[in-house]
Amino acid sequence: MSPGPRRGNLPRSTTTLVGRAEVVAELVALVRSRQLVTLTGVGGVGKTRLALAVGANLADEFPDGTWLVELAPVSNPDAVPDAIATALGIPPQGDARVIETVAEALAGRRLLILVDNCEHVRTAAAAAIGEILARSAVPRILVTSREHLSVPGETVRSVSPLTVDGTVTSDAVTLFAERAGAVRQGFGIFDKQTADAVIEICETLDGLPLGIELAAARMAAMSAVEVRDRLGDRFRLLTGPELGPDRQATLRHAVGWSYDLLNDDERAALRAASVFAGGFDLPALCAVAQASDDIEVLRLVDSLVRKSVVSAHHSSAQTRYSLFETIRAFADERLAETAERDAVRDRHAAYFACEAARRWTLWNSLEWRIQVDWVQTELANLRVAFHWSVDRDHTEVATDIAAHAALMGFSVELFETVAWAESLLEAATRADVRRLPRLYAAAGYACFVGRAAVATENAHQATVLESRPGYESCEPGYATFIEALGQVYSGNLDRYIELTRGVAALAGAGRAYGIAAYIDGLQSAGRVEEALELTGDAVAAAREVGNPFWLVYTLWIVGLAHSKTDPQHALEMWDIGVAQLGEHDIRFFEGFLARDAALLHTSDGQLEAALILFDTSIGAFVRSGAVAQLVITLASLPALFERLDRPSVARTMLGAMANQPASLHHVPTVADLGRRLDDQLGDEPAARFASAGGAMDLHDAAAYAVHQIDLARRALTATSQHGVDRLTARETQVLRLIADGATTREISERLFISAKTADNHIQHIYTKLGVTNRAAATRWALDREVVVRATETNPG
Repeated sequence: MSPGPRRGNLPRSTTTLVGRAEVVAELVALVRSRQLVTLTGVGGVGKTRLALAVGANLADEFPDGTWLVELAPVSNPDAVPDAIATALGIPPQGDARVIETVAEALAGRRLLILVDNCEHVRTAAAAAIGEILARSAVPRILVTSREHLSVPGETVRSVSPLTVDGTVTSDAVTLFAERAGAVRQGFGIFDKQTADAVIEICETLDGLPLGIELAAARMAAMSAVEVRDRLGDRFRLLTGPELGPDRQATLRHAVGWSYDLLNDDERAALRAASVFAGGFDLPALCAVAQASDDIEVLRLVDSLVRKSVVSAHHSSAQTRYSLFETIRAFADERLAETAERDAVRDRHAAYFACEAARRWTLWNSLEWRIQVDWVQTELANLRVAFHWSVDRDHTEVATDIAAHAALMGFSVELFETVAWAESLLEAATRADVRRLPRLYAAAGYACFVGRAAVATENAHQATVLESRPGYESCEPGYATFIEALGQVYSGNLDRYIELTRGVAALAGAGRAYGIAAYIDGLQSAGRVEEALELTGDAVAAAREVGNPFWLVYTLWIVGLAHSKTDPQHALEMWDIGVAQLGEHDIRFFEGFLARDAALLHTSDGQLEAALILFDTSIGAFVRSGAVAQLVITLASLPALFERLDRPSVARTMLGAMANQPASLHHVPTVADLGRRLDDQLGDEPAARFASAGGAMDLHDAAAYAVHQIDLARRALTATSQHGVDRLTARETQVLRLIADGATTREISERLFISAKTADNHIQHIYTKLGVTNRAAATRWALDREVVVRATETNPG
């Protein structure tokens, strides 16, 4: 290699590198300090482009040049040394081995070599690079490969796709917009339709720069929406010979390049993995691949991970694997070509059906969280397996998936699974499947999403079927409990009490929910003393079963019973429930607990606390899709706006609730409230506000309520701040001590005043702050951070 003005052969880049500034900086630092750095990653992720950017950044630091060796065109491993020598301009020397000549020529030279695309000749490339590095510690080598070389001293860095975060400012969308602008003058993301389409394109293409650039190139003749709508046929649509080597002219070539490098067993494993949606674990893959030796499957998966074809996601308990969607689609095409696709997908569905049924037996126990975590994690696989089984008329398999996914999934607000159960009832009844009672019971949970009447009928059918031989039912009393829920959502309180009384009398796990449900019915009917007598048994039964879901349910119901006679005790029970909710992530009851605490605070005059809690409750039920509970919450809210002297808002909310017939039997006080508001506002204004509310659907009503809550909170904050400004210095001292938990006697002793004077100060504070008790004053003070601890207070 002769010295001269030429300092390498790196091509000049004609495009900017988007979203990689931090990565380039890290790699530049690594190349300065390490002799061999290897970039790994899936095809199309931008390894070559990154390596070239690093080389360009470091070009001035290597006086003997920065050189690119492209191995992609080299099909024979024996030709790797010749390719390196040719790229570096090193001629052969007599009978010496080419790589020896190269290594000798490079010894002591300060140069950077970029060796691109080593994966198909990995062993030969590793041997050649190892020999070069063994001769001298001066040269630096930066390698790109879908699998690392395993050369001593190698530093490996995996290249991730560009970020796709659902916004137009993500790196992936920025790349798309820049490349699209290069092929169509004036292209920009100026409207929501285009923005949504571009974001979806980038998400579908996994943030892979190659796919995004190919898609952006289509903007010369198509719109983003048109490209988005055709991505199902991405391997035909996304071609671009202008983008580089043949191996990357299309997505098919980019992915096929990786696939062709796999051995037969690795290809078979990848094809089996392609049927999974949302990832998989080792047992699932073994079942689908019909492999009895999980160690052998793990070896194959490990190899696929090292080759950047499969991604591994580590956790403390279990490793989960996934495929980029582009690779999954390619592997699925190869699976279809083998004529084994139907059988593999049948095994996929059968595995998830069996696993769902097995996990249901563990759901009502201390292992509740483990089982519902599984349903949440595997939801995409369960969905695919369910629909596949339905299409194949494999009704028994579909029933096991839908019934058990819904019976577990409702408790983490996966109401989609309840819809699966409902949709399958007719076919499963015709097929007379053995777990038909479970399917009908699962369909009974539709009461939570606004279909109370049909849900009640379905749950009742479950109880009928359970009495017949040949069927496999839920645990004793569970279908009756679900039927009872449907009855109460339909407004049939007497029937609810009757059914839950029967469940509460049963022995076994059913008592964990049966007694609590019965207490709920009693307190709702005004039979509070009877309800309170059972609260101890209810909590004990729930703790005995150990399912945290039913424990929080019980604490909520017990709190409701106490709220009639001892509101403070009710709040204490709900505080325990909220702690359990947080510990076990039981979001199902977040809205229930917040709403009922809000109702108590509305009654005791703690209006700002009530606003905050109502806001939480509305948000929880909107998020989960629990329509029935959202209706109850919104119907309960007008009373608070009446207390806040906002009659127009209250009347508008009542107008919206008139569209929801269930609101009246769940919150019967709305009728009297409506009459009071009409008298206060007058006929014409009241009718106008009611009409405005009547034009709202449930979604509109929820949005209106949240907005009005925000306005009311701002007004209260301003008023309350004015209240603290009106406190005297002595009253401020008293407030500090109240917030620190001091009694009236302690306040008098600390401030050297009489108990009567201290009590007078306390009453003046309540009046100025608009609160009614110590707890409210303390919360008010701490919420606004206007009080320091009493130990920091100088009472003099």
